[in-house]
Amino acid sequence: THSSSQARFLSCSWACGALMSACDGAHVWSCALVLGLVAPSFGTIAGADVALAAADTSVPTATLHNGRKLPVIGLGTNVLRKEHIRSALLEGYRHLDNAQNYFESEAGEALVESGEPRGEVFIQTKIRPEDLGYEATRRVFPKSLERLRTTWVDSLLIHKPRCWECKRQPEGTWQDIWRALEDLYDAGVVRAIGICDVDEKLLDELLTQRVKPHIIQNWMDPFHQDMRLRERCKAEGIQYQAYSTLGVQCGHFHGHTVNPVLSNPDINSIAEAHNRSSAQVVLNWALARGAAVLPASRDPWRRAGNIGSLMFELSAAELAAIDALDGALDGTRGARPASVRATFVNVGRGAGPLEAFWVDAGGREQKVGSIPARVRWVQQTYVGHTFRFRDQQGRLVEEHVVEEARPVVEVGAANTEHLDL
Repeated sequence: THSSSQARFLSCSWACGALMSACDGAHVWSCALVLGLVAPSFGTIAGADVALAAADTSVPTATLHNGRKLPVIGLGTNVLRKEHIRSALLEGYRHLDNAQNYFESEAGEALVESGEPRGEVFIQTKIRPEDLGYEATRRVFPKSLERLRTTWVDSLLIHKPRCWECKRQPEGTWQDIWRALEDLYDAGVVRAIGICDVDEKLLDELLTQRVKPHIIQNWMDPFHQDMRLRERCKAEGIQYQAYSTLGVQCGHFHGHTVNPVLSNPDINSIAEAHNRSSAQVVLNWALARGAAVLPASRDPWRRAGNIGSLMFELSAAELAAIDALDGALDGTRGARPASVRATFVNVGRGAGPLEAFWVDAGGREQKVGSIPARVRWVQQTYVGHTFRFRDQQGRLVEEHVVEEARPVVEVGAANTEHLDL
């Protein structure tokens, strides 16, 4: 049966290295198919159509609303170099997630050196926020094509909707760059378009554009499940693509010294029951919930585990147990400060929404929400964490350090009447 052959493959993770040697440079997954160690298909994922991404691999795909196929297990390349990407292609990966500020040139070289046909690899890249603007995008996109050694990309995303930490001021806005993406899509040099770090207000605006997004890429992990936006994407036929699914953002946002996702006892217990890794369980869960995933690893064993994360089935109870982790950080960390439920209120009258940013220990800002005028925004956070609030032009309005004795904070109160709290 499929399940028994899948179990045989993943219960012997050491087999990946042996396969690489025995197959003399051929695709690990192709050889595994020939040797009967893996099943030829995976069925369906959360209602999405699933098929082979290429004739010699078993990477499942989802169908975008324009009919194009997206391999749902991709390779994040932000920390990878050419040798890692080339090896991943030989291991069976068929989706490379790039960006202008990653290593596009090395990804392009890796694809050429791997010998994989261009049409069998889904290449995605992103326009950096410094290049927001119609003309700027039209200037820089050909450079990405040149670096990637291709004449088209399968997906082009806006990396950030606004320029929060740019070294130079962009020429325009995300609306301007979206027009450029639409034109590139019409020309056929981009086969799908999308954007990263989307909230509901931005999604509302995106749905009014001439071409609606094919892909939205957001942060999603068991503690930050972005459920409302995922539900809306599903309803609109937009593919939700998750980044940092394995807990990377938890260190940035919550100061954990140990990854709370991969060390979570509930996740570890599920992994032990299936004789799998915690990473495989988390990826399996995310895929079951309809998200495409982009794990990154320099380690070939971990990459093999990631791409094989669908070779077992989580029960409804196990999926629900992971669902229940949303918003609750249960992990080991050093010098854990007191947890507090902080409420921020945008009391500015007629000033429009404020963008909320969490500030890490290095002073870097990470967007965590948007607060419409005269609306409360509740955040489970920790004493001592710093939040900054900016207007729609990116100007700093206020900065607040969370205090246990002050759980409700008014933001944007200058020259305005305060709400009756």
